[in-house]
Amino acid sequence: MIVGTLLVSNLLLAAGLTARALAPRPVRIVPSARAEATLFPGVVPQEALREFALRYVLHFDNYTPATIEETTRTLRKMIAARSWSGAAEALEKRRQVALEGRMSSQVLPLRVQAEGSRVTVEAIRRTFISDRLSREARVRYEVTLEPQPPTDANPFGLGVVAQEIHEL
Repeated sequence: MIVGTLLVSNLLLAAGLTARALAPRPVRIVPSARAEATLFPGVVPQEALREFALRYVLHFDNYTPATIEETTRTLRKMIAARSWSGAAEALEKRRQVALEGRMSSQVLPLRVQAEGSRVTVEAIRRTFISDRLSREARVRYEVTLEPQPPTDANPFGLGVVAQEIHEL
């Protein structure tokens, strides 16, 4: 009789512990020092915007006649669908100038900052023609980004909508 009572109470205790372990736990959200790094649906972290824009600028203005084809292919994957028609034409003209004029470009980023979906990259841009330095200028790239579905080619889930280059 005592053994039966102990067996039943052990089974009830095991069932209660199992049910408690499998029950969903409440989630409590509290502010923290890492609040900016927390991902919320539909919100793109500023760090991701800065990183993507910097990669775009580095691909856009770091090329030689030997690498222009590959950089153009990479840039095409980074451009938003709604900006594709105008950008494709401009990239093709840029490719032809680089190949025919034996033009190269090098960009050295100095500072990157994001404000909303617009990212500013300040840099030094050097242009070479036939392997000779033709021009060196301090420039500011202003890149406007928008979210888009991520792909293997563009895992950031961002696309370039517009770009402006200003000499300082």
